[in-house]
Amino acid sequence: MSVLNNPLYRPLLEVLRSSRNGIVYGGKIRFSHALVINLLYRSGPLKPRMQQVLKATKNHAEVLAGFAIIYKFAVRVLTSEKVMGTDKLGMAKFLAGCFGSWVVYSQHFNYFNPGITHQVTLYCFSRVLIAVGKILLDQYLACRQPTIYLASGELIQYAKLTGSQQKKLRSSVYNKTWKYFAVLTWGLVMFIYDYQPQYLQSSLRHSMAYIYDVEMDEWSTWRDFFGF
Repeated sequence: MSVLNNPLYRPLLEVLRSSRNGIVYGGKIRFSHALVINLLYRSGPLKPRMQQVLKATKNHAEVLAGFAIIYKFAVRVLTSEKVMGTDKLGMAKFLAGCFGSWVVYSQHFNYFNPGITHQVTLYCFSRVLIAVGKILLDQYLACRQPTIYLASGELIQYAKLTGSQQKKLRSSVYNKTWKYFAVLTWGLVMFIYDYQPQYLQSSLRHSMAYIYDVEMDEWSTWRDFFGF
């Protein structure tokens, strides 16, 4: 039996595989992002800028790989029979995520790049916030069973709606919530950028400056205007 097929090595292989995937994913995401940022918004010799791209790619890969290793190991330890067992897998994964983020994302040890851990955490927060809103809505609809007015004017309890009608109702609420979320988010972004831009994340600040701060730009020809 080979090492890959040996159940004894399976936990370690899963940790290594998860770490490898974190490196690949982080490298792909950060390389393209850093390349665009450095080519569009930074000036100077090309070599130092390319070195910054590779450094940012390495840092991002380290963050994702580091969290993957710690998280997978923590889940294995917590779900062992001597600790929590497999009956509390959800709680084990929550605690493992908290522990991994304490090591990697909280900057408690100041080892992982703070700019990248900041970006990734905020990226996840927005997704978590929207997901929690959807979960709470579904729980409310399932527990309270509110009455709904159909397009025909009929008043009907939520539980008596067809599956497609329930899905359509939830989608309409999701979409309306997203509208308010988007309006508030971009209103605050533009206000903060005008009021105290130094508090925004650097790549967001640079991209906004490039897109919106054009009042002082001058273009002698259409070629200059379109950047050819």
